[in-house]
Amino acid sequence: MDKLSNNSVDLTDEDLIREKFSTLEIDETPIWHGSPTFFSYTPRYFIAAIIFIVHFIFYRVAVTVYAEGKEGFFYTFFRIIDQLFDFIDVFAFVIVMLIIARINHFLNFSSSNLRTTFFLIFIGLIPAIWYIINVIDWVLLLLGRDNLNVPEWFDSWFLGLGVANTIIFCIYTAISQVSYSYLITDKNIYIRRKILFFYNSIKVYSLDELINIKTQISFLGKIIGYGNVLMITEGESQPKVNIEKVGLKKSYNIIKSIISYKRVHKNPILPPSECLFGIRRPMVVYKLANDLIDESEPKMEI
Repeated sequence: MDKLSNNSVDLTDEDLIREKFSTLEIDETPIWHGSPTFFSYTPRYFIAAIIFIVHFIFYRVAVTVYAEGKEGFFYTFFRIIDQLFDFIDVFAFVIVMLIIARINHFLNFSSSNLRTTFFLIFIGLIPAIWYIINVIDWVLLLLGRDNLNVPEWFDSWFLGLGVANTIIFCIYTAISQVSYSYLITDKNIYIRRKILFFYNSIKVYSLDELINIKTQISFLGKIIGYGNVLMITEGESQPKVNIEKVGLKKSYNIIKSIISYKRVHKNPILPPSECLFGIRRPMVVYKLANDLIDESEPKMEI
């Protein structure tokens, strides 16, 4: 333990740490400091890639004229299908994005949070809302009223929206990644969350209050060398309550469960604000924290 602890202390910049963690007590010794790695956010960057790919596919299909200038029943049928798609592509895009949002939510990865789900649903609705507003504009013009002056929706705008939405999601993901930093001292474990200049919080776990810690390492984490360290405190597990539901309430809960159902993990994935998320060498940090917890326990007198 002493060798592991001394090596960790040598790697920390105490002045910088005390500046970042303002609640650190004077007699506390910083032992380990870390933050989420880039690869721990891979699922979220993968979602960003899917967002762009879906937009690009709809852009290519919408702007391409198939079987142009060719005669025959087959090519005529193909052109009819193409024109039909031009009519429904906006709403087909909504369905595809809703399916992606539902699959992402079900898989229960680190990207399966409510913010990501709502963002996927929102960007899926943008073209449909835009198209509906255009329809309202046409109706208002037919009635001789002032329209809303919203630019007409063009299928080529799928590409522009894809680039914009992907950049926004990547920026959001990058900000989330750099917002967290973690610290282990000889007395406490700190989780710091700072979102640019708008939000700053520090969560403190006293080593005396922790009854256990455990690690979560995915298949990719084992290859690259990152994982999560979870702190277990007393009173975290809540008793299960079974409530019998009847009538409309039962139907409502069935629909709700279909929408919100997630794949069950043996070990639930916690967000970066609840654990040491995506850190390098998680087993080393686990051993360090475990040894510190053992040392902090009061010794029984014989």
